[in-house]
Amino acid sequence: MPTTRVTVVAVSDEGDTVIVWGRTVGEPQGTAVAFACRAKDAPYDADLAERASRLAPGAEIDVDVVPVVDGWNRIIRLSSP
Repeated sequence: MPTTRVTVVAVSDEGDTVIVWGRTVGEPQGTAVAFACRAKDAPYDADLAERASRLAPGAEIDVDVVPVVDGWNRIIRLSSP
C-alpha cells in the first residue's frame, strides 16, 4: 500500500463514491490522478468518504492507496500532514 502526498485539485461527490483529484507534491504540473473512496457498497468506509468529500482544492494530504487501473487509485487512509 503506497503512501503518497498529493495536492488536492478537485473533489467530486458522486453519492456512492467520492473522487479526489490530485497531483503528487513536488512533481511538475501534469495530469491529475484520481483517488476514489466508496461511500456505499463493499468495500466502503463511510467516515473516510465523508472526510474525503470535505477536502478543499489546494490542501495537501497523505493518502494510502491501492492502485486500481492506470490513473485511478482506491483510498485506504488519508490524513493531513
